[in-house]
Amino acid sequence: MESDKSKLLNDTKLELIKSIRHISDFESIIREALKNKGGDLWVELQRTLFYINNKLMTKGYSLGVSGASEEWQIRNIIEKVEQELLVRYIAPVELTDAEEFVSWLKLKIAGHRVNRHPLFIYFDNDDISTEEMRYFLSNYRVNMQRFHLHVAAYSLIVPFEMREELYENLHDEFGEGDFKKAHPNLFEPLMDFFGGALEEDWNPETYNLLNTKINLCWFADGLAYGLGGMGALELSIPAQQRRILANLRRRGLSEKLVEFFVVHCELDESHGDGWFAAGIPYLKSAEDFDNAYSGAIRMLEARAGVYDGILAGIESNRKELKEITASIGAVDSELRTAN
Repeated sequence: MESDKSKLLNDTKLELIKSIRHISDFESIIREALKNKGGDLWVELQRTLFYINNKLMTKGYSLGVSGASEEWQIRNIIEKVEQELLVRYIAPVELTDAEEFVSWLKLKIAGHRVNRHPLFIYFDNDDISTEEMRYFLSNYRVNMQRFHLHVAAYSLIVPFEMREELYENLHDEFGEGDFKKAHPNLFEPLMDFFGGALEEDWNPETYNLLNTKINLCWFADGLAYGLGGMGALELSIPAQQRRILANLRRRGLSEKLVEFFVVHCELDESHGDGWFAAGIPYLKSAEDFDNAYSGAIRMLEARAGVYDGILAGIESNRKELKEITASIGAVDSELRTAN
């Protein structure tokens, strides 16, 4: 077993050395990956960036140590290319007042496809099996576990007065002083009830949402990107969570097990309103409006992408199961005929 592990490690080292010869092509490869969302290159890019980001959140920035500059350069190239390829969203030129802009942006957020995603029809119709719910929650958990880190990271770059709102958000995330009710802790009993999370459940679209949050909150060039992205995320998610919660309650789960979703249905909309209200004094120009708008849509598209990936996984598994069932039925029929 140990020799197999050593061989795998050695093979990985050999592939890494071979890859150096293509380092000059790295930017063009990233561009190809980002132009073909869902393709093999895009999938591997999201997985790799997730690994780098997860290491950053668990081990720190690693500034001043070997390898740190290479990871930052890789991240910068990826984001630079993505910025070049992303659609740039422009707010109406007649919007010159920040409060009017935020009111307009909230309508855009409410109308986004993430709020009408077909995945939730399955929840509404109670057409989600126990295993499908486990798969859904496992993907949901990836970003949920780390949400407080994005709030904390973003708070480092916002103006002093705006931090009050973000720290109130963090206080809520940590159970309003009761650590047992910190949101990741509330989620675990529900996850365990359905069988626990497995890493093989996680879709590239799920990685992409975390990668998007990292870029907007930790590395984006300016306050407005994160404000738009995180504010949009908080405002939009209660409508989605209510449909999940309703399904869980119809399954007969106790209020204690569904407490995570109860809390978020109550809190997140007010968080989103609070973020935007606190940010209004710092949205001062047309460029600020455009950046907030672009950040909001980029985040919502990433969130909708998570649901796209889960829905595709559910439908693929159902199709495979149907084909297996049909095959078994055909064999059974042949056996009965032969007998």
